[in-house]
Amino acid sequence: MTKNAFTLIELIFVMVVVGILAAVALPKFRGLSSNSKITSETATASTIQSALEDIHSDWVVSEGSMTWGNGKTQNDLNSAGYPKQLGDCDPAFNWILKNSSAVDSKWHCTKSGSKFLYRGPASDAAKGVAENGAGKPDKNDCWIYDPAQGTFTLSEGCNP
Repeated sequence: MTKNAFTLIELIFVMVVVGILAAVALPKFRGLSSNSKITSETATASTIQSALEDIHSDWVVSEGSMTWGNGKTQNDLNSAGYPKQLGDCDPAFNWILKNSSAVDSKWHCTKSGSKFLYRGPASDAAKGVAENGAGKPDKNDCWIYDPAQGTFTLSEGCNP
């Protein structure tokens, strides 16, 4: 006699194996959204710092007038050769990034004294990533642009 179908025991066994695999795999995918926000924000911050260094090095080398970013001139730089600001504070980075519209929709900035505070996808106070320790952006953190030093750095524990 030939067998043409699976028995009930075989089907139950397969369902148990699939259930065990799902129980092991699902926790690994749980933090995927948070990790992607952190990675995206960190990559954007790195790009911004590179752009700042590029602008400053062009300023050091240039003799006389120079243009940089999106049609900005030497008048938009401070006496140390760094941009007075990175954008119009919302949009966040339209001065230094050529195609900033995709990034600007996810980043917001506010001015605090002579410095500018930025929040990205991971550090957004409402939709950001839960507290994750030092070194990675989360909803309690922000990025600070200091025009005097030309630095764009992560600051732990910013007030929302």
